[in-house]
Amino acid sequence: MIKTFIIVLFFSFLTSQDIFANDSVVVSITVIGFKNNEGVCRLLLYDNKKGFPESQKDAQLMRSEKIRGGKAVFAFKIKSGDYAIAILHDENANGKLDKTWFGRPTEGFGTSNNPKVGFSPPKFEESLISIDNIKNEITINLFYF
Repeated sequence: MIKTFIIVLFFSFLTSQDIFANDSVVVSITVIGFKNNEGVCRLLLYDNKKGFPESQKDAQLMRSEKIRGGKAVFAFKIKSGDYAIAILHDENANGKLDKTWFGRPTEGFGTSNNPKVGFSPPKFEESLISIDNIKNEITINLFYF
């Protein structure tokens, strides 16, 4: 029993050391401001401005989480660097940001750095964040028109 515990502890230590040796960091993102718990929250992570903030094919990472108690929480590991994060409250779970016929979003959205929202989506440069610590905690507020 003790021998098994020591082996598990040893491999856990090696694994955790490997995570930091290859420059990966743990990122925790909390999304708040949901108007309801319907559908899912989608996260898109970009390391360049191509496709930001809506293109799923240009995102380096895409995740979905259930909304619980008016918030969604994401946790994952990525390499250190500069990124922009786009968030979508996909209320009908159709995989896209629904809009009116003239382009105004009908679902909630947000980006890292929580920039002011005007008549166009936030720009990549406004949403750019540096991830270079062992642990990063980011909060993104949703915006609804």
